[in-house]
Amino acid sequence: MKIYDFDEKFHDYARTWMALHPGLKENQVEESYNEIMRSWLEAPATWLGGETPGRYFDRYDDPKDLMKLLEEYDKRGMDLPEPLYARIVAVGEPCVPRLTHFVRDRERSGGLRASALAMLRDIGSESSRELYIDLIAGARDDEFEAELTDMAGDALMAMKYDAGVVDALLARYDAATPNSKMTILDVCTNYASGDDRVLELCVKCLREDSENRALAAALLGQLGDPRAVEPLRAQLDSADLNYFTYREIRFAIEELGEDAGPERDFSGDPDYEALRNL
Repeated sequence: MKIYDFDEKFHDYARTWMALHPGLKENQVEESYNEIMRSWLEAPATWLGGETPGRYFDRYDDPKDLMKLLEEYDKRGMDLPEPLYARIVAVGEPCVPRLTHFVRDRERSGGLRASALAMLRDIGSESSRELYIDLIAGARDDEFEAELTDMAGDALMAMKYDAGVVDALLARYDAATPNSKMTILDVCTNYASGDDRVLELCVKCLREDSENRALAAALLGQLGDPRAVEPLRAQLDSADLNYFTYREIRFAIEELGEDAGPERDFSGDPDYEALRNL
């Protein structure tokens, strides 16, 4: 199967388009981006034998062929063509096992793993729940796996409620990385508004994890449990609060239907001064 550099071809097309529209300012070109992309996707291309870039990959129905194309683009260091991405998502469930394998395989490139995970999210397969749970709870403490964790969390929250997800994530909470712990709480807050375990962990984070105190406050406000009001109030006078975290705590109290009281003076705090000068 022939591999084409779609990005290079698009950039050639865009340069020609701009040459035919002289005098445009940079912001006008940026505003025309979607128009340029749409016309390129819909225009028959000689380099594709007269097929349009947007429909080129529609000829592939076999998941094996689509996965070979996905691997080949990664192997050659070429950006994944959007029409190929869209075709894999459209074929859907038959591509899920191989995409799952790519995501789990840490020997694969980060680009391939992230692209495969994004496609699984967009396919929306119920069978991907276990993968998402493993990505969140079993992530390593590094920047890339933190990105995969966030993507998996978003994918889980987009799925319909499943109590088993909460149980599985909370069972692995203690062994998770700091970033994964916050993702677990975020997912569980969305999934299980009345779960005492989630409330207790969010309150514990609020009291003990100064780095994530603002997020813990926001989650408690989202949780909607009035029992969170007093632990939140107790933090308002903490000497180590910055203005951003203080605001999140106040917002959470107000979201729970209570008055947060008079505002503290944060003159000199960088966040406060930045907002005041807007």
